[in-house]
Amino acid sequence: MKQFLQLTSFLLILLIASIINAQEKETESKLNFYSDFRFRAELDRNSERTDGSSRDDRDRLRYRLRFGFKYSLNKNIEFGGRVRSGNSLNQQSPHVTLGKEFQSDDFSIDKAYLKVSNKKGYWAWAGKNGMPFWQQNELIWDDDVNPEGIAVGGNYKLSEKLKFEHVVGYFIVGNAGKTFSNNSSINIAQLKLNRNFGDNNITISNGLINGTAMPNTSDGTDTFTMNYNILATSFQINLKKTGLKLGLDYFENLKNYNSNTQIDDVYKNQTSGFVGSLMYSYKKFQFTYYYAHIEKYAVIDYFAQDDWVRWGNSNMTLSSNFRGHELRFTYKFNNKFNTVLRTYFVEGIKTIGTTLETGTRIRLDFNIKF
Repeated sequence: MKQFLQLTSFLLILLIASIINAQEKETESKLNFYSDFRFRAELDRNSERTDGSSRDDRDRLRYRLRFGFKYSLNKNIEFGGRVRSGNSLNQQSPHVTLGKEFQSDDFSIDKAYLKVSNKKGYWAWAGKNGMPFWQQNELIWDDDVNPEGIAVGGNYKLSEKLKFEHVVGYFIVGNAGKTFSNNSSINIAQLKLNRNFGDNNITISNGLINGTAMPNTSDGTDTFTMNYNILATSFQINLKKTGLKLGLDYFENLKNYNSNTQIDDVYKNQTSGFVGSLMYSYKKFQFTYYYAHIEKYAVIDYFAQDDWVRWGNSNMTLSSNFRGHELRFTYKFNNKFNTVLRTYFVEGIKTIGTTLETGTRIRLDFNIKF
């Protein structure tokens, strides 16, 4: 609570300063609308449960529709919002599956925020907005999960080739299906360095995602709460002339669960994760390979990606306790229209059942924005 009050006070001070500055230099107000649409064909195969039984093969056609706006009151103050399609109880996915007998689909508020900034590089926002924690993939936090709270950050140009960025945030945890503990929250802090070497670029980041009194599931079936203290370190090198980009991420949950009797013994030390990636771009083509190894408590799994596995239910994908490969092929028709083909091969890491879960998934997306 003390940290929340401190961050709120800072945000209010920054807002007042921005308003005072705006009175001195008024600028023309600007209202911008934006939207995007995705059509997806998806096939799931070779999916086994922990009891040894097989899930049915699944073929789905899906879509995603999002529509938003940004309004700039002046150079320092902006507010915006966005609505999205999809199950409002599933924070990980805005996708809708075709074949609902012409029933109306859900739409929900995806973003609603007020943001202030200044020309020195400081910024702050309050409300519901995108996670400001820098990442080169969604293995630790799904881009569709927009937290609710406040965030403060800044960037500094230390030299012509070196830039430094930082961010801190406090987010309230909950969903439309159930109110969690009053102490359920996410706190983040991250430092990021970006260095140019001629035509090449290196990015290094180190940050902490702290989860307090987090339920063991997010869909209202939780039976206990637990704390997370996830250290996330990322390295990326961009060799621009060759079209190559290499990435490495390492996650380590610093919490010790050995004394937690509600966690099965086989999972108590499953707190690490890593991701390796290789991307090659040539003109309108892009090929990417990922290898991921994400143990059970290396991430808060219902806030992480929902692409790799089929495990969980319609309100929540359990995105941990797996290892596997992703092959991705992208073709850009132009700056606003592309197609992406992705294939996943995964298996579980640990199980309390008789067999490890497995799965193969193929996705073909057509994405357009305007």
